[in-house]
Amino acid sequence: MKETLSINNKAMHFISACFLACMLSTAVFAADEASAEEGKFHRFWPDNLYAVDFPSDKVGYIAGYSGSLFKTEDGGETWSGIYMGTNELIRKMSFVDEQNGWAVGHRGSILHTADAGLTWEIQKTDAGVYLRDISFADLNNGWAVGHDTHIWHTADGGKTWESQHLTGFEGRDLPRLHGVIAKDANTAILVGEFGMVAHTEDAGNLWMVSFNDDPGTLLSVDYFGDGAIAVGLDGGIYTLMQSTQEQRDEVTKMRLAKHAKAEAKAMKKAKRRKKAYVAKEYVPFPETEVDYQVTRVDSEIKEHLYGVTTASNGRAYVVGVSTLLQVAANVSEPTVEIPVDGVEAVVKEAKKVIDKLTEEEPPVLVTYPVDSLKPAEEFPLPYIWMGGVSVTPSGDIWAAGIGGLIVKGNTTDMTFNTKLNIAAPGAVKLISNRWGEK
Repeated sequence: MKETLSINNKAMHFISACFLACMLSTAVFAADEASAEEGKFHRFWPDNLYAVDFPSDKVGYIAGYSGSLFKTEDGGETWSGIYMGTNELIRKMSFVDEQNGWAVGHRGSILHTADAGLTWEIQKTDAGVYLRDISFADLNNGWAVGHDTHIWHTADGGKTWESQHLTGFEGRDLPRLHGVIAKDANTAILVGEFGMVAHTEDAGNLWMVSFNDDPGTLLSVDYFGDGAIAVGLDGGIYTLMQSTQEQRDEVTKMRLAKHAKAEAKAMKKAKRRKKAYVAKEYVPFPETEVDYQVTRVDSEIKEHLYGVTTASNGRAYVVGVSTLLQVAANVSEPTVEIPVDGVEAVVKEAKKVIDKLTEEEPPVLVTYPVDSLKPAEEFPLPYIWMGGVSVTPSGDIWAAGIGGLIVKGNTTDMTFNTKLNIAAPGAVKLISNRWGEK
């Protein structure tokens, strides 16, 4: 009897809870409907945000889950919510001006807008492939990348897309490609798993893999000074600078040594199995005018880093887990000490230095100091992550991430704080949604 009473009590509690939940849902729905009619309240779930792009100081776009796009036309003071037409997680966007932009989704969609984000068309769907980044150099030329080394290229603004392929990848498993940046119609760089760095100088006819002995996963890339900068997991910050001939010769030696080691291992295996061994011919990589030397920056950062962009001040800005960073490039010209021991000695020594400088270029020392931007006192830094970042021409830093968080900072005072959360009442004016026009 006691056991039966206990079960009945649990059942009664469950029924009561369900009834209460229904009552609350009805009340909230009614309140939402009434508020919607008054035009004062629009409800958004605090979904994570990933894509951030500000083509100007005033106009900016931020997107994330469920094809939701948030747009500002007044430098972030007010925001509009727009449904992009597909219930898909939007990973990255690339706007070439305030009107024209492209986006990629995690279900393989490539989307395009020509009316400042109000309407979007799906230009292509790469079914079953997670697309992770997209970059356009101008209204016509762009690339999109994703898992299993998928590379898509267009030269007509997305009307047609062609598949492109990597050259020189020697791994067993195809890497996921996470980041791409287009410089012009012919030039672009991509990054991904296993330390993947590849570049093209001929519109993607050849995507040449650069040597990188660091297998860390790279998630984002942007041009930086005379080269590029990439960031990724475990605090990875890497510079990609054009290789000297000496560096390229060294890479060739390392690749030959790696081939020889693999051949020796295969030969021993064949001998052990008492089988004839046929040596594999070493095929040298194609010669390209440009290659990149990949070097990790010693920043002592351990947090995952998800996005990087460069600003007009020549510095890079990085977001990730509990962090917003600035990376600078400090160039130090070599100094030459001349002993002063009479005018004749000075002239003689100076002539030697001048002769030497005309024979060979003096070494230039470049360092990459990493500094943390300071959050506002109330900012919950240890408990957040930011997935995308963009810097306006005037130096405003915009980032977005966990739970609908939108952050604003500045390159001058090196500070940042929460600007808004998209789920806050009254934060966003609804323009369109999944259930039709407002």
